[in-house]
Amino acid sequence: MKNAVSLNTIWVITMLLNNGDTYEADQADIIQWEKTYPAINVYQELNAMESWLDANPTRRKTPKGIKRFINSWLARAQDKGGSPQVKSKTHSIRNRNIEDSLADVSWIANVEAKNRAINHFMGKYGFYWDGERKHG
Repeated sequence: MKNAVSLNTIWVITMLLNNGDTYEADQADIIQWEKTYPAINVYQELNAMESWLDANPTRRKTPKGIKRFINSWLARAQDKGGSPQVKSKTHSIRNRNIEDSLADVSWIANVEAKNRAINHFMGKYGFYWDGERKHG
């Protein structure tokens, strides 16, 4: 499972802002970014952003501009072909048919939610998509 995180693991990415405060991405944002940018490892990219902002104090972002910075960074990473470890484990979204895309559970990090989605798609379509088409 891409970007799998143990339920006991807490990811804290603390990005320094230009006013001296910090920004921490919440889990809802991370899930949305994982859905939006499936070809990249969002946690790896967030760590890279954190390091970049630490190393470039004159280019740190404002509290209002930090999400735009994150979204732009992730979009560029996706456009460049994604993270190497993700590219090797997943298939291009262009190679999937619409049914596979509708039954996609690969982006769901929460184990219970993923299992509910798998059961739903198995009942509705007889398969689900988790990097490849899977049948019961």
